[in-house]
Amino acid sequence: MRKACFIAVLLMLALAVGCGKGTKENKAKEEAFRIPDSLLAPIMGYHLTVDDYHVVNGGVMANAEIELHYPSSEIARYVAVKSFGYADAAYKKVEREIGKPAAGKLVLIGAADLDEYRLMTRKEWWFYGYVKGDTIIFEPFDILLKRSIAEAAIFNRIAQGAVNRRSGGKSPAWLREALASRIANEVEFLKIQIPEMRYEGRNIDPSPEAVESAIAAGTDRGDSRIAYYAAYRMLDNLLAKHSMDNVMSFLDRLKEGKTLDEASREAFGVAYKALIEEIRIDH
Repeated sequence: MRKACFIAVLLMLALAVGCGKGTKENKAKEEAFRIPDSLLAPIMGYHLTVDDYHVVNGGVMANAEIELHYPSSEIARYVAVKSFGYADAAYKKVEREIGKPAAGKLVLIGAADLDEYRLMTRKEWWFYGYVKGDTIIFEPFDILLKRSIAEAAIFNRIAQGAVNRRSGGKSPAWLREALASRIANEVEFLKIQIPEMRYEGRNIDPSPEAVESAIAAGTDRGDSRIAYYAAYRMLDNLLAKHSMDNVMSFLDRLKEGKTLDEASREAFGVAYKALIEEIRIDH
């Protein structure tokens, strides 16, 4: 009897030890797969209403203002959190300085790869996002992150959406691009590329007509980069003479259906052609 009791006690101890070991192993596994707090912390401020991911179809993150779609990848969660963080910050800044970038929810789509991006937008790798109404199609978010331009790219394109909406889609291309570059704080990035364009023998002080044409077309990298910087400089010249409130008033008048001349006279006190003569950089 004593022997039987002794054996029973040994069995109970063995089971207890085994259970303890299993619990430790399970806990170790849980710790290994736990998403770091540093990654989860920003998400709490996004007020997400949707946060889904599928290994084949990719994922979607959304709150009341933004819906971001991203493809499946090995770093999908990191890419989604970083991209949504930039989009959330951009939306707030753009809404404050220009206005809402979309009538309803702003939809951001990150392409799976550059081939898909070209297929969807007919744009090349250097053109990092295509605005179409309340939807913006970006080249792969992970590529933007690797190029260290994800933040600027997302800010720029969301700002362009806001300019389109505030002007009823009638803003001159140079002004839309310049305002977006200003919101995205891209001026230093634009400056860095100018020596390359100068080395290639390109004219880095194009006429306003050439700036407008290059930005509207968006097909040549060199001409476009020069035009972006030229547009930024034109806006600087404009703001040396007029306020940002005047610029926003100009966009508002365009949305009301006024011509460029009518909108310019009401916002700046001069006809549009005279205004361009004042701010052109090819003197």
